[in-house]
Amino acid sequence: MFSTTRLNEKLLTRGALAFALAFLACAPATADPCRQGVAQSVQAVSVNARLEVMLADGRLVRLAGLEATYPAAADPARLEAARADLSDWTLGAPLELIGLPAGADRWGRSGGRLFLVGADGLPSLAQALVEAGHSRVDPAGEARPCIAALYGAEARARAAGRGIWADPAFAVLEATAPETFGARIGEVVLVQAVVASFGASRGRTYLNLGAGGRGAPYVSLSRAQVQAFERAGQSPAALVGRTIRVRGLLDMRPGPRIQIFGPDSVEVVKNRQNFYYR
Repeated sequence: MFSTTRLNEKLLTRGALAFALAFLACAPATADPCRQGVAQSVQAVSVNARLEVMLADGRLVRLAGLEATYPAAADPARLEAARADLSDWTLGAPLELIGLPAGADRWGRSGGRLFLVGADGLPSLAQALVEAGHSRVDPAGEARPCIAALYGAEARARAAGRGIWADPAFAVLEATAPETFGARIGEVVLVQAVVASFGASRGRTYLNLGAGGRGAPYVSLSRAQVQAFERAGQSPAALVGRTIRVRGLLDMRPGPRIQIFGPDSVEVVKNRQNFYYR
Protein backbone atom coordinates (compact mmCIF):
# COMPACT_ATOMS: atom_id res chain seq x y z
CA MET A 1 0.00 0.00 0.00
CA PHE A 2 1.40 3.40 -0.99
CA SER A 3 1.38 6.23 1.54
CA THR A 4 2.53 9.86 1.58
CA THR A 5 4.93 9.01 4.40
CA ARG A 6 6.54 6.32 2.28
CA LEU A 7 6.88 8.70 -0.67
CA ASN A 8 8.52 11.34 1.56
CA GLU A 9 10.97 8.73 2.79
CA LYS A 10 11.82 7.83 -0.83
CA LEU A 11 12.38 11.49 -1.69
CA LEU A 12 14.50 12.36 1.31
CA THR A 13 16.57 9.25 1.91
CA ARG A 14 17.58 8.07 -1.55
CA GLY A 15 20.66 9.68 -3.03
CA ALA A 16 19.67 10.77 -6.51
CA LEU A 17 16.32 12.22 -5.52
CA ALA A 18 17.91 14.10 -2.62
CA PHE A 19 20.50 15.56 -5.02
CA ALA A 20 17.75 16.64 -7.43
CA LEU A 21 15.63 18.19 -4.69
CA ALA A 22 18.58 20.10 -3.23
CA PHE A 23 19.45 21.51 -6.64
CA LEU A 24 15.87 22.48 -7.49
CA ALA A 25 15.42 24.24 -4.15
CA CYS A 26 18.05 26.76 -5.25
CA ALA A 27 16.70 27.22 -8.78
CA PRO A 28 14.00 29.67 -9.90
CA ALA A 29 10.60 28.12 -10.56
CA THR A 30 10.10 27.52 -14.27
CA ALA A 31 7.91 25.27 -16.39
CA ASP A 32 9.53 21.87 -16.85
CA PRO A 33 9.99 21.24 -20.59
CA CYS A 34 10.21 17.52 -19.86
CA ARG A 35 6.56 17.55 -18.79
CA GLN A 36 5.29 18.46 -22.24
CA GLY A 37 2.61 16.00 -23.29
CA VAL A 38 -0.32 14.12 -21.80
CA ALA A 39 0.45 12.33 -18.52
CA GLN A 40 -0.94 8.86 -17.79
CA SER A 41 -1.21 7.29 -14.34
CA VAL A 42 0.79 4.04 -14.28
CA GLN A 43 2.30 1.52 -11.87
CA ALA A 44 5.68 -0.20 -12.17
CA VAL A 45 6.09 -3.90 -11.45
CA SER A 46 9.78 -4.44 -12.23
CA VAL A 47 13.00 -2.81 -13.46
CA ASN A 48 15.52 -4.67 -15.61
CA ALA A 49 19.29 -4.35 -15.93
CA ARG A 50 18.91 -1.86 -18.79
CA LEU A 51 16.90 0.44 -16.49
CA GLU A 52 13.72 -0.26 -18.45
CA VAL A 53 10.53 -0.23 -16.40
CA MET A 54 7.82 -2.84 -16.82
CA LEU A 55 4.35 -1.44 -16.12
CA ALA A 56 1.35 -3.23 -14.69
CA ASP A 57 -0.44 -2.86 -18.04
CA GLY A 58 2.30 -4.88 -19.78
CA ARG A 59 4.19 -2.02 -21.43
CA LEU A 60 7.98 -1.88 -21.18
CA VAL A 61 9.18 1.74 -20.88
CA ARG A 62 12.59 2.90 -22.03
CA LEU A 63 13.42 6.13 -20.18
CA ALA A 64 13.99 8.90 -22.71
CA GLY A 65 17.38 10.57 -22.53
CA LEU A 66 19.00 7.73 -20.57
CA GLU A 67 21.88 5.76 -22.06
CA ALA A 68 21.17 2.03 -22.04
CA THR A 69 24.64 0.76 -23.06
CA TYR A 70 27.72 0.59 -20.87
CA PRO A 71 31.45 0.06 -21.47
CA ALA A 72 32.55 -3.56 -21.32
CA ALA A 73 34.94 -2.77 -18.45
CA ALA A 74 32.29 -1.03 -16.31
CA ASP A 75 31.92 -2.16 -12.71
CA PRO A 76 28.76 -4.34 -12.64
CA ALA A 77 28.14 -3.39 -9.01
CA ARG A 78 27.54 0.23 -10.03
CA LEU A 79 25.06 -0.85 -12.68
CA GLU A 80 23.19 -3.03 -10.20
CA ALA A 81 23.07 -0.07 -7.80
CA ALA A 82 21.33 1.95 -10.51
CA ARG A 83 18.72 -0.77 -11.04
CA ALA A 84 18.18 -1.14 -7.29
CA ASP A 85 17.66 2.60 -6.79
CA LEU A 86 15.22 2.88 -9.70
CA SER A 87 13.31 -0.12 -8.33
CA ASP A 88 13.20 1.48 -4.89
CA TRP A 89 11.81 4.76 -6.27
CA THR A 90 9.19 3.24 -8.56
CA LEU A 91 7.85 -0.06 -7.20
CA GLY A 92 4.78 0.59 -5.07
CA ALA A 93 4.72 4.31 -5.84
CA PRO A 94 2.17 6.06 -8.11
CA LEU A 95 3.81 7.26 -11.31
CA GLU A 96 3.00 9.46 -14.25
CA LEU A 97 4.13 8.53 -17.75
CA ILE A 98 4.47 10.98 -20.62
CA GLY A 99 4.84 8.76 -23.67
CA LEU A 100 6.78 9.68 -26.76
CA PRO A 101 4.97 9.98 -30.12
CA ALA A 102 6.75 7.00 -31.68
CA GLY A 103 5.21 3.62 -30.92
CA ALA A 104 6.95 0.57 -29.53
CA ASP A 105 10.29 -0.34 -31.10
CA ARG A 106 11.20 -3.77 -32.48
CA TRP A 107 12.02 -4.96 -28.95
CA GLY A 108 8.57 -3.96 -27.72
CA ARG A 109 9.80 -0.95 -25.72
CA SER A 110 7.89 2.33 -25.59
CA GLY A 111 9.89 5.50 -24.99
CA GLY A 112 8.70 7.86 -22.30
CA ARG A 113 9.42 10.02 -19.28
CA LEU A 114 8.44 8.83 -15.81
CA PHE A 115 7.67 11.08 -12.85
CA LEU A 116 6.71 10.37 -9.24
CA VAL A 117 3.18 11.52 -8.40
CA GLY A 118 2.92 13.85 -5.40
CA ALA A 119 6.44 15.22 -5.79
CA ASP A 120 5.81 18.58 -7.42
CA GLY A 121 8.97 20.16 -8.78
CA LEU A 122 10.90 16.90 -8.87
CA PRO A 123 12.48 16.18 -12.26
CA SER A 124 12.01 13.03 -14.29
CA LEU A 125 13.34 9.77 -12.93
CA ALA A 126 15.80 9.73 -15.84
CA GLN A 127 17.25 13.04 -14.64
CA ALA A 128 17.39 11.75 -11.06
CA LEU A 129 19.38 8.72 -12.23
CA VAL A 130 21.80 10.95 -14.15
CA GLU A 131 22.11 13.33 -11.17
CA ALA A 132 23.12 10.42 -8.94
CA GLY A 133 25.79 9.29 -11.40
CA HIS A 134 23.88 6.15 -12.32
CA SER A 135 23.87 6.77 -16.07
CA ARG A 136 25.06 9.02 -18.87
CA VAL A 137 22.78 11.05 -21.11
CA ASP A 138 21.63 9.65 -24.45
CA PRO A 139 21.29 12.72 -26.72
CA ALA A 140 18.68 11.18 -29.00
CA GLY A 141 16.12 13.52 -30.52
CA GLU A 142 13.46 12.31 -28.09
CA ALA A 143 15.38 13.95 -25.24
CA ARG A 144 15.51 17.37 -26.94
CA PRO A 145 12.85 19.08 -24.76
CA CYS A 146 14.93 18.37 -21.64
CA ILE A 147 18.46 17.85 -22.95
CA ALA A 148 19.82 20.95 -21.18
CA ALA A 149 18.54 19.76 -17.79
CA LEU A 150 19.93 16.26 -18.38
CA TYR A 151 23.35 17.59 -19.37
CA GLY A 152 23.36 19.86 -16.32
CA ALA A 153 22.62 16.88 -14.08
CA GLU A 154 25.37 14.86 -15.75
CA ALA A 155 27.90 17.67 -15.36
CA ARG A 156 27.21 17.95 -11.62
CA ALA A 157 27.49 14.18 -11.13
CA ARG A 158 30.73 14.05 -13.13
CA ALA A 159 32.26 16.97 -11.20
CA ALA A 160 31.41 15.30 -7.89
CA GLY A 161 32.68 11.89 -9.02
CA ARG A 162 29.38 10.22 -8.20
CA GLY A 163 28.54 6.69 -9.29
CA ILE A 164 29.85 5.76 -12.73
CA TRP A 165 32.07 8.87 -12.80
CA ALA A 166 34.31 7.21 -10.24
CA ASP A 167 34.76 4.28 -12.65
CA PRO A 168 37.68 4.66 -15.12
CA ALA A 169 35.59 2.86 -17.76
CA PHE A 170 33.47 6.02 -18.06
CA ALA A 171 36.36 8.51 -18.10
CA VAL A 172 36.10 11.38 -20.57
CA LEU A 173 38.76 10.92 -23.26
CA GLU A 174 41.08 13.77 -24.18
CA ALA A 175 41.94 14.29 -27.86
CA THR A 176 45.47 15.23 -26.79
CA ALA A 177 45.99 11.60 -25.74
CA PRO A 178 44.81 9.57 -28.77
CA GLU A 179 46.75 6.54 -27.52
CA THR A 180 44.02 6.06 -24.86
CA PHE A 181 41.31 5.55 -27.47
CA GLY A 182 42.27 2.01 -28.53
CA ALA A 183 40.75 0.31 -25.48
CA ARG A 184 37.37 1.97 -26.06
CA ILE A 185 36.74 0.97 -29.70
CA GLY A 186 33.15 -0.12 -30.28
CA GLU A 187 31.84 1.82 -27.27
CA VAL A 188 29.96 5.08 -26.83
CA VAL A 189 32.54 7.54 -25.52
CA LEU A 190 32.77 11.14 -24.37
CA VAL A 191 35.65 13.12 -25.82
CA GLN A 192 36.67 16.65 -24.85
CA ALA A 193 38.77 18.58 -27.33
CA VAL A 194 39.39 21.78 -29.21
CA VAL A 195 38.05 21.54 -32.76
CA ALA A 196 41.21 22.12 -34.77
CA SER A 197 39.75 22.30 -38.25
CA PHE A 198 36.77 21.62 -40.47
CA GLY A 199 36.72 19.84 -43.81
CA ALA A 200 34.49 18.03 -46.28
CA SER A 201 35.10 15.16 -48.67
CA ARG A 202 32.89 12.73 -50.65
CA GLY A 203 29.66 13.92 -49.09
CA ARG A 204 30.87 13.85 -45.51
CA THR A 205 31.95 16.62 -43.16
CA TYR A 206 34.78 16.23 -40.66
CA LEU A 207 35.59 18.00 -37.41
CA ASN A 208 39.26 17.35 -36.65
CA LEU A 209 39.99 17.36 -32.94
CA GLY A 210 43.00 18.15 -30.81
CA ALA A 211 46.17 18.68 -32.81
CA GLY A 212 44.48 17.47 -35.98
CA GLY A 213 46.43 15.60 -38.62
CA ARG A 214 47.15 11.92 -39.03
CA GLY A 215 46.16 9.75 -36.08
CA ALA A 216 44.14 12.46 -34.34
CA PRO A 217 40.48 11.78 -33.43
CA TYR A 218 37.76 13.28 -35.58
CA VAL A 219 33.97 13.54 -35.80
CA SER A 220 32.37 12.33 -39.02
CA LEU A 221 29.07 13.89 -40.12
CA SER A 222 26.77 12.79 -42.91
CA ARG A 223 25.02 15.34 -45.13
CA ALA A 224 21.78 14.70 -43.21
CA GLN A 225 23.51 15.38 -39.91
CA VAL A 226 24.94 18.66 -41.20
CA GLN A 227 21.41 19.63 -42.20
CA ALA A 228 20.20 18.73 -38.69
CA PHE A 229 22.82 21.11 -37.25
CA GLU A 230 21.59 23.84 -39.56
CA ARG A 231 17.93 23.25 -38.63
CA ALA A 232 18.96 23.60 -34.98
CA GLY A 233 20.51 26.99 -35.80
CA GLN A 234 24.08 25.70 -35.61
CA SER A 235 26.91 25.25 -38.08
CA PRO A 236 29.60 22.59 -37.74
CA ALA A 237 32.11 25.04 -39.20
CA ALA A 238 31.37 27.48 -36.37
CA LEU A 239 32.71 24.94 -33.87
CA VAL A 240 36.28 25.38 -35.10
CA GLY A 241 38.40 26.87 -32.33
CA ARG A 242 35.93 25.94 -29.63
CA THR A 243 36.37 23.32 -26.94
CA ILE A 244 33.60 20.76 -27.20
CA ARG A 245 32.50 17.64 -25.39
CA VAL A 246 31.22 15.17 -27.97
CA ARG A 247 29.67 11.75 -27.42
CA GLY A 248 29.26 8.99 -29.93
CA LEU A 249 30.33 5.56 -31.09
CA LEU A 250 34.09 5.17 -31.43
CA ASP A 251 35.72 3.17 -34.22
CA MET A 252 39.01 3.32 -36.16
CA ARG A 253 38.40 4.41 -39.80
CA PRO A 254 41.39 4.87 -40.18
CA GLY A 255 42.07 6.94 -37.05
CA PRO A 256 39.81 7.35 -34.02
CA ARG A 257 36.41 8.27 -35.54
CA ILE A 258 33.45 9.40 -33.44
CA GLN A 259 30.04 8.85 -34.98
CA ILE A 260 27.37 11.02 -33.39
CA PHE A 261 23.57 11.07 -33.36
CA GLY A 262 23.13 14.76 -34.17
CA PRO A 263 23.64 18.31 -32.88
CA ASP A 264 22.63 17.41 -29.32
CA SER A 265 25.64 15.08 -29.19
CA VAL A 266 27.93 18.13 -29.02
CA GLU A 267 28.29 20.42 -26.01
CA VAL A 268 30.33 23.62 -26.32
CA VAL A 269 32.57 23.82 -23.25
CA LYS A 270 34.63 26.91 -24.15
CA ASN A 271 34.26 29.61 -26.75
CA ARG A 272 36.42 30.20 -29.78
CA GLN A 273 40.20 30.29 -29.66
CA ASN A 274 42.62 30.82 -32.57
CA PHE A 275 41.51 28.59 -35.42
CA TYR A 276 41.89 27.81 -39.08
CA TYR A 277 39.92 26.06 -41.81
CA ARG A 278 41.28 23.17 -43.83
